[in-house]
Amino acid sequence: MDQSDDQRYQLGELLGKGALATVVALTGPRGERYAGKLLHDSQSQDPAAVARFFQEAALLRSLGHDNLVRVIETVTVRGRPMLVMERVDGPTLAQKIARSAPLPEATILAIGRGIAEGLAHAHGAGVIHRDLKPGNVLLAGGEHPKIGDFGMARASSLAGIDHQAMTVVGTPDYMAPESLDPLAVDPRSDLYALGCILFEMASGRPPFDAATPLGLLHQHRSAPIPPPPEGLSPSLRRLIERLLAKSPGDRPQSAETVALRLEEIAAGDDPRALALVSDERGAATCTACGQRLLVEVGLCLACGQPTATLGEGDFAVLITGPGNVGDKIDTQLRDRLCAWIAGNPGLHLDAAPLAKKIPRLPFPLCAGVDEAGAAAVVRGLAQIGAEAIAHRGHVLREPSMRKKSSTLMFRTMAIIAATGGYWAVKAYFFLPIVLVGAAVVSIVGATRRTTRALPRGSRALAPAISEALGRVERVVPGLAARRHRMALRAVVHRALALAEGSPKAATGDELGQAIDAALVAAGRLDALDRELEQVDIRNASDEVRARLHERDVWSARLLEMTASLDAIQARAASARERIAGDAAEARLADLRARIEALEEVAAVTEGSGA
Repeated sequence: MDQSDDQRYQLGELLGKGALATVVALTGPRGERYAGKLLHDSQSQDPAAVARFFQEAALLRSLGHDNLVRVIETVTVRGRPMLVMERVDGPTLAQKIARSAPLPEATILAIGRGIAEGLAHAHGAGVIHRDLKPGNVLLAGGEHPKIGDFGMARASSLAGIDHQAMTVVGTPDYMAPESLDPLAVDPRSDLYALGCILFEMASGRPPFDAATPLGLLHQHRSAPIPPPPEGLSPSLRRLIERLLAKSPGDRPQSAETVALRLEEIAAGDDPRALALVSDERGAATCTACGQRLLVEVGLCLACGQPTATLGEGDFAVLITGPGNVGDKIDTQLRDRLCAWIAGNPGLHLDAAPLAKKIPRLPFPLCAGVDEAGAAAVVRGLAQIGAEAIAHRGHVLREPSMRKKSSTLMFRTMAIIAATGGYWAVKAYFFLPIVLVGAAVVSIVGATRRTTRALPRGSRALAPAISEALGRVERVVPGLAARRHRMALRAVVHRALALAEGSPKAATGDELGQAIDAALVAAGRLDALDRELEQVDIRNASDEVRARLHERDVWSARLLEMTASLDAIQARAASARERIAGDAAEARLADLRARIEALEEVAAVTEGSGA
C-alpha cells in the first residue's frame, strides 16, 4: 500500500480508471474508507488539466448533498494531485442499465428523482455539471444515486470563466442541442441529459443513435424526439418528452420541478394539474425553421419570419406564376403553397381544395381580404418561389385573369369543334350557344376557389397583452441570437397559456408586464452578447468581467421569470383540480387561485426589473 505525501492516507486497490484519472481506494488515519481520484501522469504534466482538476475540487467542496459524491480535500501523491472523496460502494448507473434494462418504472422514478435532487442542489450553488451520464452516477447500495465526476463542470456565472469553460464538452449521447454554443449552456442543459438518462433506463439505449459524434449532435439538434417506451405511464412519458425538448425554454425550468414531478408520478397523483406548458395549443409550424408558431403573435419567435394574417376587405391575392397564362402550376410549388398556408394560421384558409387539383395560372388564392394582409401574403409567397399580386376589386377585372378567361373560352370552342360530326356540321347554327357556353366555362374555370375560408377564432386578448405582443413583434426581428428569441418565446408562451379563457383587464395587465419584462431581458442579453463577441472573454479586463456579470443577472432574471410562470400555472391548475362541491364553491375557489396567481405574477414582474 502506498502513502500520500502528507502520510494521512494509504492507497489501496484500483476502483476505476478513466481517460484522465484513476480512482483508488483510500484508508484514512482512523481506518476510514475513502476514494482517491488521481490524475494520470500525462495529465499531471499539463497545467490546464491540473487547473481543471483543482477547479473540480473547489466546486465540489462547496456542495454537500446526499445525491452528490462528497469531496473532502485535495492532497498530493508523488507530486500528483489527488481528490479525497466519499467512497460509494455500488455499481454505476451505466452498469445497472447494461445488466438490467429496461428498469421497472418504480426504479426509474426513484433513481431519476435522486439525480434531479442532486442537480437541484448543484444548480442552486451555481454549478452546472455539463457531462451528466449514467457512467457518472454511482448507485450506493445498488439503488441510491450519487452524481460524481464534475471534471467538466463550470460555474453557472460567466463572470469567472476560464478558457475551458468556453469549450464544447460532454458525451455526445447526452449533450443538449445548445451545447455547441457554450454561452447558451445553463442548468437546463443538465436537465436534457437527465431526460436522456430516464429514456435509457426505460429502454436500454439512449434516445438517439448515429455512427459518429457529429452525427449524434445533429440528431440531438434536428431529429424528432423519439417516443418513450409504451410500457411507461403516460405521466412519465410526457415528462421525458418535455425534458428532451430541443429548446431550453420548452423544458422544465428547474431540477426542483423535475424532482417534484417524479415524486408525484411515483405517488400516483394525476399530473394533469401540474402539466408542463406544451406546444399543443397551436399545431401550425413556421415554413422557414419548422418551429411551432404561437398564433397570437404575428411572427415566428424562433427565426423572426413574419406570419401572414388576413382581415376583411376588397382585395384579392392572385397567383400569377412562375409560368404563362393558362399553364398549370408546378406540382411542387402547389405542395409548397399548401404547406405555407398550413404554416400561417392567421390566414384562416383551408388548402384542401388546392391539394386536390392543379389549377391553371393565374388563379385566386383568396378574395375579400384587407390590403395590408394581401400585401403580406404576396411577400410571404415570394419567399417560397411563388409569383403573386394583390388586386383590388373583382378578380375578372384583373388583366391576366381576363386573358386567362379568353384563353379558356377559345380552348373550349376548339375542343368542341375538334369533336367533328354533328357539332362540326351544325356549328354555324349553334354558334351563339357555343359562345355563351364557352364563356361560362371560362369564367367558372378562371374564378374557381382554390382555398376555403375557415371560421375565425373568437378569443380576445386583454389590451395589455395585445400591446405587449405588438412590442414583441417589433423587437424580435432585431435580436441576433436565436437563443434569446427562444427564451422570450418561452415566457410569451406561458403568459398566453395563463391568459387562456381569462381576458380580464387585471389578468392582462400583469401578464403584459411579464412579457415586457422578458422582452427587456432578452434585448439586453442580445446586446451584451454582441459586445462580448468583439473581445476575448478568456482574458477579460475588469470592464468585460462587469459585462459578463451583468449578463449573468439578466439571464438569471429571464430564467426565474419562466420558471415562476410555470410554478404559478401549476399551482393555479392544482387548486382547480382539488375543487369539489357545488358550482358556487368551484367558482370561488377558482377565483382565489387566479388572484393568488396574479399576485405572484406581479411580484415576479416587479422583481425582474421591468
